[in-house]
Amino acid sequence: MKIIISGKQLEMTEPIKEYVESKISKITKYLENINETHVTLTVEPTKSEGKIYKAIATVYAPNKTLRQEESDPDLYAAIDNLSSGLERQVRKYKEKMKDRTE
Repeated sequence: MKIIISGKQLEMTEPIKEYVESKISKITKYLENINETHVTLTVEPTKSEGKIYKAIATVYAPNKTLRQEESDPDLYAAIDNLSSGLERQVRKYKEKMKDRTE
């Protein structure tokens, strides 16, 4: 699976890229034939003193495109939530495909 990681208004360091790849690559245990995945990380200022990190992923699977979006004040928490949300979607998609073949 090809993972394309980009950042908007956020410096993409190597540790961040490695963390995203390790989390997102876990979905391949549910679905092996994923073509590619796009992950975009952004940071947005809030009205109060702080920032909100947004993580958006688009997974291109055969006959289906899955999209997940998560926001959190902590970048790594946003990535974790993104990963778990994608896992739920991929499991649901795989179950649906399994039911159709039976």
